[in-house]
Formats: sequence, structure tokens, C-alpha cells
Amino acid sequence: MRKVGIASFVGIMGTALLLRYTIVPDEDRLLKRLSPETRAAYERSKDQRREQHEKIMAQMVESAKSDRPIWERTERGSGSQS
Repeated sequence: MRKVGIASFVGIMGTALLLRYTIVPDEDRLLKRLSPETRAAYERSKDQRREQHEKIMAQMVESAKSDRPIWERTERGSGSQS
């Protein structure tokens, strides 16, 4: 009985992985399908998102150095330190 359960699990997981790698396109395949204008807009927004992420991470590192909670150190809605 235990062997049947293990075999079933392996079969289901193997099928799921196979379907994931054959059906779900990766980022490169998706970008190749986009028009040049859309691809350029995606790259611009990707750079903006990366910069925003870096700012947030820097703020988190700075907040980790303080004993005060972040909501006491920032203005409401602005995200800048007071």
C-alpha cells in the first residue's frame, strides 16, 4: 500500500513538473513575443521597479538599525523619515 502511495505521489508530481516546464513560458519566451514598443516599455518599467525596490530595501536596512518601529520614524503616506 505504501509503495502505491509513493508511486502515485511521484507520478502526480512528475506530471505537474512536466506540464509546468512545457506549458508555462519563461520570461525570455514572453519577451520575444512582445512588440518592440511593448518590450521597450517593459524594460523601462522594469528599471523603475528595480530602483523602487532598492530604495525600499535601503529604508528597511536603515530601519533595522533603529530600535524605534518604522511607523514612528516615517510620515504617514510619504515614506520619508521624519
